[in-house]
Amino acid sequence: MTRRKIFRYLLLAVVIFGIVSSFSLTRYVLAHPNDPLQQNVASWARNNGMGIVVDKLETWLHNDPPAVAPTDVLALVTDDSTIAPLITTTSPAPLGQETTTTHLGKTTPAVERPVIATQSCSTPTTTSPTGATTTSTTTTSTTTTTSTVVADTTSTTTTTLVPRPADIAPFIDPRIKGEGEWIATARVRKKPMVYISSIRPLWCFGSVVATMAAYNPSLVHTALFNGTEMPGGKGWKNTSKIKGKALPSLIASFNGGFRFEHEPGGYITEGKTVQRMRKGFATFGIRVDGTSTIGIWGTDMTDDGSWKSLRQNLPPLVNNAKSVYANYPSVNWGEDYSNKIYNYRSAACLRTDGYIMFMAVGKVNIKMLADTLIVLGCHIGMELDINGTWPFFATYSDFGKSERKGRIIDTRMGDPDRHLTNSTKDFFALFDPQTLPTGAVK
Repeated sequence: MTRRKIFRYLLLAVVIFGIVSSFSLTRYVLAHPNDPLQQNVASWARNNGMGIVVDKLETWLHNDPPAVAPTDVLALVTDDSTIAPLITTTSPAPLGQETTTTHLGKTTPAVERPVIATQSCSTPTTTSPTGATTTSTTTTSTTTTTSTVVADTTSTTTTTLVPRPADIAPFIDPRIKGEGEWIATARVRKKPMVYISSIRPLWCFGSVVATMAAYNPSLVHTALFNGTEMPGGKGWKNTSKIKGKALPSLIASFNGGFRFEHEPGGYITEGKTVQRMRKGFATFGIRVDGTSTIGIWGTDMTDDGSWKSLRQNLPPLVNNAKSVYANYPSVNWGEDYSNKIYNYRSAACLRTDGYIMFMAVGKVNIKMLADTLIVLGCHIGMELDINGTWPFFATYSDFGKSERKGRIIDTRMGDPDRHLTNSTKDFFALFDPQTLPTGAVK
């Protein structure tokens, strides 16, 4: 065979591959019209064995650290679909390094308040009121909230939690109106079931914004739903969308963890073991009665027959209110071995007050994610999905009706009805146990 013929055959193969790939990609994008194009392309590529290419591209795209200058807007979306307003209050005295931010058309000093030292933001040298110079060498922190600690978070008995999470003092002055304050939402029988808030959690990276949702796990029925791709397969009772008799009782939903090729650990639900459990991994566990918790498998969570669903996603980021991610240097936290990948990430934790909290924050590396969990009051914390609009938390309007509409809590999140239509990935949903029909969800 001549070189010319070889070249023609190779060219023909490339053209055929391009045509087939373009057709396949187009079908995938059209099947998920509400997801961003870049996210669709990345998912399609991973499904077709090109994950290593996607990882390298994401590493290249997300290697710029967040800005130090404080932002003056939060990402929180309240029930009336309004974003938290701009700064309206100021602090009388500097407590740290000064920068400048724009406030309603004029220049206002933004003062960083290093009241908590973390691995990401070590406390700088400061001057005391007496004129003495002091330096903090703290590298980790405990919670900033003052609340009642629940003694036994893995018990099947109902534990009384504080009425609402304690507000969190902002780490940057002047504060943004409502910053760190918990807002009651997703009311059932006039009782709030979810509290949401937003804050700039890292005083040395003022552009980073975290949005949180906290709920009492003993007051809701939690269920794990199965996406068309993660875990995929057929025969699931809890499919890729919330539907039928379960809809009127729906309160909220949020994203699950990593794709399976990233070795996230165990996945057990509806009596099926999709991925085996791994000892020492952070675990979101749902009991047979629908209550839930977050713990570490093999330590405070064991195979005692009480678990209905178990979802792991790598080792813990936080344990006993301390950052422990560095104990696992070989773990791929999302192509973040060297802490140089900064992107939009989600996490879930069991707080020291007994609430379970979902958090979406960006853009941050894994160290910053762990530090954010600490300063926001987490006892045990685990990373969930990352990148694009995969970090997701929605509450739902018209409780008790069969037609529901999603309401995202953060402006950076995607389609609010993602879990009502067709989700490619697994997710968690919260229901009202008093009205949820028996057998409506697994």
